[in-house]
Amino acid sequence: MTRTMYDAVTPQRIPGDASMVAGYADGRFANLKEMARRFPHAKRVSVAVHPTTRAQVLDVEPGCSSAQDAVHWCTRTMAETDNRRLTVYCNTSSWPQVRDAFRKAGVTEPNYWVAHYDGKAQIPDGALAKQYQSTPGFDRSVVADHWPGID
Repeated sequence: MTRTMYDAVTPQRIPGDASMVAGYADGRFANLKEMARRFPHAKRVSVAVHPTTRAQVLDVEPGCSSAQDAVHWCTRTMAETDNRRLTVYCNTSSWPQVRDAFRKAGVTEPNYWVAHYDGKAQIPDGALAKQYQSTPGFDRSVVADHWPGID
């Protein structure tokens, strides 16, 4: 079984009946407070763009954090949290580099939320969520029925 999660820079663009949403904990689009106001009963997921910010997910993509930053985030910023309860978001094309950074550092890998805009709500092996659709107002992800560190 899976769930649908929405994320957006502007929470008002997300469908009002969303039961799971992701928002930014930092950066120029920080919107967690706004997400909480708009979706008080939804499961909310916090996403950091900087490796020094505490959140449930670290965003690894150009303009945000790098693969090496993800290792730092897991081992320093979020050190008291087991990596199996943390998640790194990245594009499927950069996912091998992120995984390799953890292997080279000898660090347990976190969970993965990957992005691949193919319109298919299918989670690839090794991930717990997949962002599969981008609309003009929001992105849509398919999420496993249990997400360690979130549920």
